[in-house]
Amino acid sequence: MHELLLFASVPAHQHNELLQQLAGLTAMQPCHRLERRLIFKAYRKPGLINTRGGASQDLQGADLPRLNKMLNGGMFYTQVVGPLSDADFDTEPSFSGERGDAPMSGTDDTPVGTGSYDYDNQSWRLEFRDIPEAGTRSTITSRLMASAALPKGDIMTPMNAWGYSFVTEYLVEGDVFIHNDIVIFLHRVLQYPMHGQEPHGPRQQLPSFREMSPLERTGSYVLQAAITVQDGSNQELMKTASQHLFGLREQLKSAVRLEQADRLSLDTRAK
Repeated sequence: MHELLLFASVPAHQHNELLQQLAGLTAMQPCHRLERRLIFKAYRKPGLINTRGGASQDLQGADLPRLNKMLNGGMFYTQVVGPLSDADFDTEPSFSGERGDAPMSGTDDTPVGTGSYDYDNQSWRLEFRDIPEAGTRSTITSRLMASAALPKGDIMTPMNAWGYSFVTEYLVEGDVFIHNDIVIFLHRVLQYPMHGQEPHGPRQQLPSFREMSPLERTGSYVLQAAITVQDGSNQELMKTASQHLFGLREQLKSAVRLEQADRLSLDTRAK
């Protein structure tokens, strides 16, 4: 599959206004999304990873060959994504005034997460994103992508067995809109609070949401517009998808400036 993308930076003070504009454009209310994103680094050479045993027996039949192709494709960073809900935190996301006006703050005596989060029942999916294609004349970011379902719960055992080591994790919080075949995601990256050393694996519990802090200290958001094309070799489909993204860029030009991302900033290769 191929993913075609445009991005824009959205200042915190513009967030609420843009949400309203997107709701009007798409004729839908925003769908709130919270995700854990775990980053893993490949350390085995391609061709040495076998997904036909262990936890992979829990995978659906259609996901197994896709997963095998991703894991044996090269030395890449890849991410494992787990959906969350507000109820997973001991305090639900709350915002005063305009969301993102200022970083959230916590204190050392803020209680550790006591929400309904159950790590053993956490669902996961592996997401592979290749480095964006080079040498294209298009002003749209285009890259190969794939995803596959993974077993629930402890994800370290299968990922280590497949030749991947844990690097870090973060939280993504935002709102999703659907405009025809375009998925619009207005989001920001949140960092976990530091209590001593950085853990060597995924957190078993979640902290208070108020302890999370934006990676971008100004509180700004990223607007991502994406279209997935099943057959990237079909030039007609790719052209149509590009035209749809250009159309959205034109519709939103008075509010934000959707642009192609810097290719090297999206480099997923493990050095």
